[in-house]
Parts: sequence; C-alpha cells; structure tokens
Amino acid sequence: MSVTEFDGFATMFMRMPMSASSLPIQGSCVVSGRRMCLRFPFTGIEFDLPRAPDESDWGDELEFKIRGACGDMVVVLSYVDELQAFKGLGKLENQEDDVPLLTFFFFRPESPLSFLPKI
Repeated sequence: MSVTEFDGFATMFMRMPMSASSLPIQGSCVVSGRRMCLRFPFTGIEFDLPRAPDESDWGDELEFKIRGACGDMVVVLSYVDELQAFKGLGKLENQEDDVPLLTFFFFRPESPLSFLPKI
C-alpha cells in the first residue's frame, strides 16, 4: 500500500515587536500519510494529523491541538470541494485576537491548484 502524497502552500504570520501588525511569510506544505511538514525560510513545523487526509470521507471540519514552545495551537482542517483541496488554520489556544498563526492549503497533484507556481 502506497502513502498518499499532497503538496501545497503555507503562510506563517510573524508578530512584529512593538506593533500590532504581523508579517506574512510564505512557505510550502507537504503531507505524506498522516505526517504534515510546513517549511518556511529559516524554520519548519512538523506534526502528525489525527488521521490521513481522504477527500471521499472527510466530513466537516476536524479540530485538534498540537503542543509547541509557545503553548498549544488549535488547528482546524477542512476540505473545500470547489478547490479540490484541504485548508487549515492554526491559532494559539489562548490568543485573544483573530489573527491566525498559520494558514495552509494542500492538494493532490491532479488538483487545479497544482498549476499555481511554487515558491
């Protein structure tokens, strides 16, 4: 049995010191089986999804937590039929504002999104 592979895009929102604004940093996203790897310049994040992505049996949103150096991050993952892609959003658990820490999309090679240029 082969492992399902997905590619995609990720954005990390870096907080600026002494400012309320955040700086978006674009990166890449790869999912192999349950393992998700988000790569950004100078850093990366890897974690296991609660289950392997499957478009035919996904349902609504899946919410789970991952533990990090700055506390727990709540990740919400859903499938968007129109894009043939999964979308995810990660926020620190006790964060008061609505700005996410991470956003990401991943899709199969045959998805229309695979034609977008990679960074």
